[in-house]
Amino acid sequence: MRVLIRDFRSDERAVASTIGTVMALLVFLTFLSVIVNQYVPIWMKDSEASHMNTALGQFGGVKGDIDLQMLAAQASADAGTFHIPVTTATAINRGVDGVPIFSSPTPGTLELSPDAGAFTVAFDYMLQGVRKQATDQASGAIVLTASNRYYTPQRIVYENGGVIRYQTDGQFVRVHPTFSVHVTNNSLDISFALVSLYGKGIVTGTTTEMVSTELFAFDRQDYTSFPSNATVLLTHTSAYGLSWYRFFNQTLSDTLKLGGTYTKIGALSETFTAITGGKTVYQVGWTLDPRTQIYTVRLTVNNNPGVMGISYFRLQHAQVQVGIGDATQQVQF
Repeated sequence: MRVLIRDFRSDERAVASTIGTVMALLVFLTFLSVIVNQYVPIWMKDSEASHMNTALGQFGGVKGDIDLQMLAAQASADAGTFHIPVTTATAINRGVDGVPIFSSPTPGTLELSPDAGAFTVAFDYMLQGVRKQATDQASGAIVLTASNRYYTPQRIVYENGGVIRYQTDGQFVRVHPTFSVHVTNNSLDISFALVSLYGKGIVTGTTTEMVSTELFAFDRQDYTSFPSNATVLLTHTSAYGLSWYRFFNQTLSDTLKLGGTYTKIGALSETFTAITGGKTVYQVGWTLDPRTQIYTVRLTVNNNPGVMGISYFRLQHAQVQVGIGDATQQVQF
């Protein structure tokens, strides 16, 4: 009895379904590749960019809350009534949720550093014919660090009443602090505010975190009499000094419109000296420590009676308790 052995290689009845399955898999993999390599990065980049803009606005809300508390304290002082401290809270989005399966979240770190961004103001004034020296200091910064993977990594910073946007290739003051200069009868009327931040806290993640602020002390002093050779010296030390230098220089330049000279030493320092009538009205400059990447900014305003003297210097100082996360330390007196 003969048994016929079937030749499977010559049987083509299953070829069509196999090719169809392979083609379907190729189409699916191509579609998946487009999503992973094209759509998801664009989606995440837009989400991270939107988050940074949202965070900038939220930090503006923190500044607005503190400024309103300062105004309330000043109004209470003017009215001669007791100021009742209030606590305000602003929601800050720390990071960006990822795309399920395709992309992981982008976390952010929100931190309060009470010793960062130190400001010092020093000047001489006359009190009943006696020369006196005044010095005041403030420090503290709230920093959101977003290590974006698709968009440019950035930091949003609240420091001494200003909101700064920082990235490795540039930094700028986006919301201006309290610093103004006016010219009245060929003399300078200067106003400046110091904001000290107290507390400690650091949280990392993608969810929303509340930042609470409470103004617990406020002081304002107006000075109107200065020695002929007096200077107002403002010194600031932080990683964001370059943005403060630009802010001070631009504010003074827009108001006074004086000529002067720039002096620059490579990438380590820059100084602008404004001159009128052969006298130096102000000098603003920065130096960079290349080891720590910390800037030191110095602004000097000279009293030049008869040319451009200083008629008023108004200095106010607010002290604010800040709460971030659960590890908030209250100030004890």
